Amino acid sequence: MPDFFKDKVAIVTGASSGIGLCTARLLSERGARVVLAARSKDKLEKLAQELPNSIAVPTDVTDKNSVLNMVQRTLDAFGRIDILINNAGILIYKPIVQSTDEDLRRVMEVNFFGAVACANAVLPAMEKQKSGTIVNISSIAGRIGFPNIGYYCASKFAFTGFSETFRQEVASKGIIVSTVNPGTTETPLNQTILDEARKRGKNILPITPERVARAILNAAEKGKAEVFVPWSTRVLHWLHFFAPRFTEWLAWHFRSAEKY
Repeated sequence: MPDFFKDKVAIVTGASSGIGLCTARLLSERGARVVLAARSKDKLEKLAQELPNSIAVPTDVTDKNSVLNMVQRTLDAFGRIDILINNAGILIYKPIVQSTDEDLRRVMEVNFFGAVACANAVLPAMEKQKSGTIVNISSIAGRIGFPNIGYYCASKFAFTGFSETFRQEVASKGIIVSTVNPGTTETPLNQTILDEARKRGKNILPITPERVARAILNAAEKGKAEVFVPWSTRVLHWLHFFAPRFTEWLAWHFRSAEKY
């Protein structure tokens, strides 16, 4: 039986590092034709030289024209779009009371408006094909609030809500929308959180981006509506549903910074 990803055309945003980089590599290993999208041109071009059947398309997801160019370059190169791994994101680590309006707008522009723009941009091509898969990378922080990443949580809560509605609205068009909710992952995005926790002797055991990448491909291949990785994040999600104050106490105990 041929691999599900063989010859599929997949766009990966945020492909220059972390989860996006690992996902792009895994897709390439599985035989997909991969469009590498991120702001870092040099990193993308270096990665494209490593991965067969891939192209680098420098993209700023907060710029509508840049997103449309990403889609058009994909269609020009490969003629179709089968998969979007909607992964680009940023995180600002500070309490809400110390954050600025600029912080909020920056996080929302990338994590919500930019991600939504990418999903909407691939939609016409997928509608024409009557098929496609969009995997939106949210977070357990899109289900539970955590100290010092309030605006990141807000952006991911919004993105999770968008994903759930979008999934229902495009299902009749043959398009599958999956949401992947990773826990704390060993990536540049989370480095500040991890470094500070370790300084304070907190026993945080992040998962690897490779593990998240495998979960992403599993979600795409099986058409899963929602995936939590690792499994403990699903338990935490349900615990929060039934005992929110206790779960928030846990979150504060393990994630809050003493200096705040």
